[in-house]
Amino acid sequence: MKRFYILLLLVTLLSFIACSDNTQVDMEAERGEVLTVLDNFNKAHENRDLELLLTCFSDKPDIIILGTDENELWVDKNSMGESQKRAYETFSTVKLSVRDKMLKMCRSGSQAWFYMKVNWYVESEGKQFTFSGIRTTGVLEKENDLWHIVQLHTSMPVT
Repeated sequence: MKRFYILLLLVTLLSFIACSDNTQVDMEAERGEVLTVLDNFNKAHENRDLELLLTCFSDKPDIIILGTDENELWVDKNSMGESQKRAYETFSTVKLSVRDKMLKMCRSGSQAWFYMKVNWYVESEGKQFTFSGIRTTGVLEKENDLWHIVQLHTSMPVT
């Protein structure tokens, strides 16, 4: 009977050890990496750098990107990139002013979601345009130790 209790104790201890998640996630480091992706997203637009912009998005075939226009729905980064390239070719200047940025992290450290309000100043074909209060929300996932946007929605406030 004593052997049974010892064996039971060992099995129980091994079960607890095997089922516990000892992985420590440095949430501040993860948060910093996500903020870097968001900063790169904004820098890519300002510099009209399509290559940098595309690095911000996941290669997964099931991402969702919604722009402000009725026709701006993309389910992969390459089709969004083609559309963005055409836009970049018409812009001579893009300046962004980001405010009200909020970032939330999943406890596992593998997903994050954000909100930011962005003022856009764009020059195109000699004309100047200002778009104030553009709301941008999205979700990022950590894939192969890198953060990528898997969902993005951009909307303009009603004026």
